[in-house]
Amino acid sequence: IPTSVGFQMSTLYSPFTSFSQIAAKFMDSKDDPEKLQNFVNSWLGEPWEDTKLKTNADLVLERQTELPQYTVPDWAKLLCAGVDVQENCLYYTIRAFGDHITSQNIAHGQLFSWSELEELMDLEYKTAGGEKCMVGLCLIDSGDQTDEVYAFCADHSDWALPCKGTADQLGYYKISTVNRTGSKAYGMQLVLVDGGKYKDMIAARMRRENGEKSWMVYKDCDREYAEQVTAEHKIIERDGKGREKSVWRKKTSKADNHYLDCEVYCLCAADLLNVRTLHLQNREEPAAAPKEEPAVPEDGWLKTGGDWFGSVGDNWLK
Repeated sequence: IPTSVGFQMSTLYSPFTSFSQIAAKFMDSKDDPEKLQNFVNSWLGEPWEDTKLKTNADLVLERQTELPQYTVPDWAKLLCAGVDVQENCLYYTIRAFGDHITSQNIAHGQLFSWSELEELMDLEYKTAGGEKCMVGLCLIDSGDQTDEVYAFCADHSDWALPCKGTADQLGYYKISTVNRTGSKAYGMQLVLVDGGKYKDMIAARMRRENGEKSWMVYKDCDREYAEQVTAEHKIIERDGKGREKSVWRKKTSKADNHYLDCEVYCLCAADLLNVRTLHLQNREEPAAAPKEEPAVPEDGWLKTGGDWFGSVGDNWLK
């Protein structure tokens, strides 16, 4: 139980500091990241945002391609999905992946039953040229409606795995085991996902121009999706001992971030299918050098019309 509560107020409200002093402090700090962070934290009383990973809905909409919804890019080698489970609905996203983790969202939305999710994931999706593709792996958040998620994944273990958000892992994900006694999924793999690392990855790739290694969306992507995918930003927080830590937090307390969670699980699913090594499939094995056949001596050299070895051998032995 806390014994005290702390409050922090912006210097803008202080009767002891003039606006000219605040302006002078800002001018002195604006070109130095450490000084600027101190100004934002201490003088303005606001959290410091890592602007290198700043994203917004407009940036997402700039990542639109010319492909319509449900159309798979020709360069795609994998389709993966992520599902965020809420009390009254299921949010989902399906993303195509290619070499060097190049990716594009081909579908997303809300579903209101598990049967709808099953039908969606069993569909065949096609490229513009008619080549058929299917979802290889879908990660489903088990933080809400855990028993239902476990049961669904057990029934669809050929393409579905339960997952759970975590933090501060050495890697991006870790494989655990469902240990809920009596569950149909008992003993099944449970994927622990470090959401912060994948959000870093999404934000960085989102800032790249469309093309190889970029994170893209389909043509006429809706703004609600774009708002949710960018509902969080990365800020610097200090603990009680003054130690700094970078964390992802919602930009506003009421912001929905369901599609962002879906994209995190989707990217982790791609990792489980070895998306980082897809480009190695393009390398051709070097052709084996032809074996040189040993030279076969002419009959006239080895034999003189009869059993050369036998006659010589007999003479040598005598």
